[in-house]
Formats: sequence, C-alpha cells, structure tokens
Amino acid sequence: MSTHAPAPQHAKFADMKFQVGQRVQLILEGPSAHKQYTSVIGWVENEFLMLRVPQEDGWVVHMREGMNVEVRLFSGLSIFTFKSRINTLLLNPRNYMLMSFPEEILESPMRAHLRVRTNLPVEILQSTAGHNLGDFHLHDISGGGASVVGPHKLGEVDSPIQLKLRFDLQSTNKSEEVSIAGTIQSVELVHRANQNHSQPEYQHGIRFHEPDARVVLLVHELQQRQH
Repeated sequence: MSTHAPAPQHAKFADMKFQVGQRVQLILEGPSAHKQYTSVIGWVENEFLMLRVPQEDGWVVHMREGMNVEVRLFSGLSIFTFKSRINTLLLNPRNYMLMSFPEEILESPMRAHLRVRTNLPVEILQSTAGHNLGDFHLHDISGGGASVVGPHKLGEVDSPIQLKLRFDLQSTNKSEEVSIAGTIQSVELVHRANQNHSQPEYQHGIRFHEPDARVVLLVHELQQRQH
C-alpha cells in the first residue's frame, strides 16, 4: 500500500470552515521558511482576513505591510494552504493585521487510516479490567485505531475501552488532550524483542468508534517526520 499523501486539490473558502479563534500557521517569506502561529479574529468574505499579529517568547513578531505569507490551517481531515499579503498592521492597542483574501486555496486530504509506529504513552480511562492501569504505550496508531501494549490484559475481544492521549501538534503549536472510545479487537501475549527473559506484555488491537481529527493530524505529522 502506498504511503504517499493524496495530491492537493483546489478548494473553496467555505470548505475550510474558517472560525474565529482558529489557530493557523504562517510561513513567512525569506531565504528559509520561518513558521509562526496565530489566531483568526474575523474576515469579510472576498475582501480581507483579520488575524492577530503572532508573538514569540512574549514579544510581537516583526512583520511589515506588503509582506507575503503562506497561511496553513487544519480543518476536518484536511490541511488547507493559501497565499496572502499583509495589507495593514494595527499594532496599537490590539495587534491586529488585515490580510488579503485568498485567491487560490489548496486542500491536502489526510489519510485517516494510515498507520504509523510510535511509543506514545497512553492512559487507560475505562476497561473491563476494572482498575487503574499504568505503564501502557502505543505501538502504532492510525486515525481509526491503535495498538496498545502494556503489562496487563485490558479486557477480552469485543470489550469497550476508553483511552486518553496527550501530544503536541506542530501544525497548530498546541498541546492536545484527547479522550477516545473504542473496542478491543484482538489481544496477544508478546515478549520484548531480543529479551527472552523479560516480563511478558499484552498487545491490544483497538478500533476507535469515531476518528478524532486531532489524532489524524498527529498521525500525519508522525508520518512526515519518518520520511
């Protein structure tokens, strides 16, 4: 199966589901792409966008009128990208900037069921085991499920389970905490590779009931780092 992401396609402004307060990534023009993060204040369709001037270490990032930037945002199960220009800076008192309305928007859909390896710790919120269990981690994850490994059996096949994940997203520069419900589809007793005398572990195949968009974005970012 190919791991290549689908080719970008043209999108409409409404497809992005632009929202006040939404986090976006700005890629500033220059010899090397410099990324900043900010939030949406508002817009007038077909006229302008209004974004907050980004800050770094508590200081307003130096921007200038006429600067061209690439705007990237995550919405649903897609990453949207468009070019824009800073038309007006309103630094006092609110640090706003008025930007040109996008003329062309590209949408890059993310594959919800792409599976990647990871060692991300996971908290077990609910399982048929009936007590608090620690020392569990993910062996791999996709938008539709995960493989959870740990020292105890979390339940039988077809048992319900609820997991909590904490991770940072580069695309939004935010820390996320996600609770996700699923069903145990398989349980396998395994030993750590090259450690014949190690304590056995249980590897659980989990199917998520509903894909969480933030988990899909995490999978996308992990896949990008591994290539």
